[in-house]
Amino acid sequence: MQEFFQGLVGGVSVVWLVHSISILLGFATFREGTPSFLPFDLLKSSRNVLLPALRGFITATSISVVEEVVFRSWLPEEVAVDLGYYNAILMSGVAFSLIHRSLPSVPGFVLLSLVLFGLKQRTQGNLAAPIGLRSGIMTASYLTQTSRIIAFKPETPFWMISTYHLHPFDGAIGLSICALLAILFFPQRPVQKDTSVS
Repeated sequence: MQEFFQGLVGGVSVVWLVHSISILLGFATFREGTPSFLPFDLLKSSRNVLLPALRGFITATSISVVEEVVFRSWLPEEVAVDLGYYNAILMSGVAFSLIHRSLPSVPGFVLLSLVLFGLKQRTQGNLAAPIGLRSGIMTASYLTQTSRIIAFKPETPFWMISTYHLHPFDGAIGLSICALLAILFFPQRPVQKDTSVS
């Protein structure tokens, strides 16, 4: 359970990092009327955020469980038998990206798939951390979209930022962060156990 929550916090942090960099570079701003982070303002605005956050979390976690079981467990294990470990990871990542039906999102989702494989490997095959990370990314993206807390400036180049909040890795900023994470968490080939008897 701890790995799930660490992944969840990591996913939310990654999405906010993408948007924070967009704001710092001047491509986006907080919308007018955005509540401040003072305790009274947070308490007042929490009732408007709590239900969508809960709905987004439940939906995101349900989708993440299915995606991770299929694309980080079942499919790569089946493909690896015939085509090898890294081919299985690559094919599973491409299939994972194509189910989202967004051509600009394919590179980001392939890189995200590498991150999720790496997390699974670092937790000895446990899917809790990848499910948490994916759920955090989807929940934070959903809340960003529904709350309309961030406004992108019209003169911002389309290739620099994601034009669709549910896919934060479409633009150059998100893709760069996802590429960095893919390098940090790149899955290593599992060590083969020697089954020969001497």
